[in-house]
Amino acid sequence: MRFVLVGPSAPLRGGIAIDNDALAQALVQVGHTVTQLSFSRLYPTLFFPGRSQYDVTAAVGSARAQPCIDSLNPLSWWRTARTIARVQPHLVTFQWWHPFFAPCYAAIMARGKRLFPSASHVLISHNTRPHEPLPGQDAAVRLVARHCDGVIVHSHSEQALMTAVAPGTVVRLVDYPLLPTPQALPAREAAQQRLGVSGRVLLFFGYIRKYKGVDLLLQALAQVPAELAVSVLVAGEFYDPLASYQTLIQDLGLADRVRIIDRYIPEPEWPDLFAATDALVLPYRAASQSMSIALAYGFGKPVIVSRVGGLAEAVVDGRTGLIAEAEPAALALAIQRLYTEFLRSPYQEHLAARRHQLGWEPFIHLLENWKDPAGQESQAAV
Repeated sequence: MRFVLVGPSAPLRGGIAIDNDALAQALVQVGHTVTQLSFSRLYPTLFFPGRSQYDVTAAVGSARAQPCIDSLNPLSWWRTARTIARVQPHLVTFQWWHPFFAPCYAAIMARGKRLFPSASHVLISHNTRPHEPLPGQDAAVRLVARHCDGVIVHSHSEQALMTAVAPGTVVRLVDYPLLPTPQALPAREAAQQRLGVSGRVLLFFGYIRKYKGVDLLLQALAQVPAELAVSVLVAGEFYDPLASYQTLIQDLGLADRVRIIDRYIPEPEWPDLFAATDALVLPYRAASQSMSIALAYGFGKPVIVSRVGGLAEAVVDGRTGLIAEAEPAALALAIQRLYTEFLRSPYQEHLAARRHQLGWEPFIHLLENWKDPAGQESQAAV
């Protein structure tokens, strides 16, 4: 089959680009033809909260992607639709995570349908709604949904939300697949030395924003008994003011128990993060799902998550990780349980079983059989 994947790709950075490139790789590996159409301009610089939209270490990571879409230039949207029509694809996917891209995607879909009506257009939705509420967010989803043949989501909560926000839309559910990136972990002691940590260490990995609850994790750490000697590694670029977190750390007396790496962490450095730490902690206040959970499983690490959105759906409590309410006392108890009970259990067996379930086959099967009612129906309960 011929596929066109519309969405950010390397060297654009972030989880959406990583996921999009992983999908392309998975499709190519099973013999499909893939064309990737990425962005020449993703966000306007004025509205981007980080330091850079590009990961220079990934500059050659997706040589197939054509950076042809300017999010602010309608002429590029129409050119992109013509490019899609020339490929004559069987199916076109669009990565969805923010209402800012609704005009761009709707225009490409509408024009594409006129130029090549036989292609299916499928939205891969990471967030039905943005993490920070915006005016018109639901109208944006409905606009795009009207122009596509269906939506793929990765959690039951997102399936319910998408169905409520865009009634009548075909919404299919499939697990977030493992990324192809995990590799053998380096020696723990060497990784800890490189990162400046030691002993029992928990990992928070990703952009730091208010909804991700790093402050809740810090408050929880202060409640963990000192004799457990647990510390936290916070690795990722701060989109919130770093000073506010540094003040909280000082106020809680955690200066010697928190290590901060305030920058984007490129893929080659991921093995050190997971080798040096015991578990990934996602103390989110709100969430749809997180690619980081599948990443942790790929590296053989359990996850502590808060009971919000689709996070808890991805964790089997007591087997692949622990689930807690999104408040400091509950998170503190989960951390204690991790070190006093969980890490003494056969959790690696459960992680191995979960990794086996999270291959790309169900996702690819869903795309291959999008127009086949039997194929679609077989995925409805995944």
